[in-house]
Amino acid sequence: MGSLYKIYAEVSCKSVTALCILTVFAYFSVTEGSDDSLWFQDLCSYKWEAIDQDSQMKYTFKLCDDSPETKCGPGSSVCAHSNATNTDTTVGELSLRGISQTVLDFNSTQRCEGSSNNMQTSISFICGKTMGTPELVTVSECVHYFEWRTYVACKKDKFKPHKEVPCYAFDPNGKKHDLNPLIKITDGYLVDDSDDEQDFYINICRSLSEFLFSIIILCAQSMIAV
Repeated sequence: MGSLYKIYAEVSCKSVTALCILTVFAYFSVTEGSDDSLWFQDLCSYKWEAIDQDSQMKYTFKLCDDSPETKCGPGSSVCAHSNATNTDTTVGELSLRGISQTVLDFNSTQRCEGSSNNMQTSISFICGKTMGTPELVTVSECVHYFEWRTYVACKKDKFKPHKEVPCYAFDPNGKKHDLNPLIKITDGYLVDDSDDEQDFYINICRSLSEFLFSIIILCAQSMIAV
C-alpha cells in the first residue's frame, strides 16, 4: 500500500508577524460520510488493514455501510487475502455485525474449513491517544481476534482531535509499519528554519492541538503588543 501513500499539507497564517501553522496529514483512502449513531463513526471513512506475517494473510476492514469496499466484494466487512494462494475469503459480513460498547463482532455465512462453524471476526477496542490501527491477536476455532487501541473507545473526548487520518504504511515486503507513535498529541514538531520571523510547526496524520495553537497565538499577540 506504500505506493498509495500521499502527503497533504494545510497551511494557515495568523497575525501580521506571518506566523504560520503547517499541519501534515499522511493518509491513504478517504470516503466522506458516516453513520452518526455509531460510537466508532470516526473510523468509518477509511478502509483499514492488518497483516499476519506468520500466515501471510492480509485483512481489510469495511466497518460501516459507507466505508470503502474490500476485495471480497459487497457485503463483506472483513476480507482475508492469502498471499500464498492469492485467494480472498470473507471472514465477517456487514449484515451480520454485532455492536457492543467496546467490541464489534462480524459473523459470516462462510463455512470454516474442517469445522462445522462459520468464519467470524471479533474486534476489541481499547482507549488510546490516536486513531490507532487494528492488529491481529490470534485466530482460534475459526474466530479472528483483533485488538484496536483508539481514542474512539475512550469514555471522554480527551484525545479526540479536530482531524486525524490513518497512520500506517506497508513496505515492499508486506510488513506493516505503525506510524502512530510519531503523532504529537499536545504539541507539534518545530521545523528548523533560517527565517527567525516565522515559526513552522508540523504534525503527522493529525491536526495540531488546540492547546499549542492557542499558545502560539498568545505569543504572536505579545510580539505585536511590543
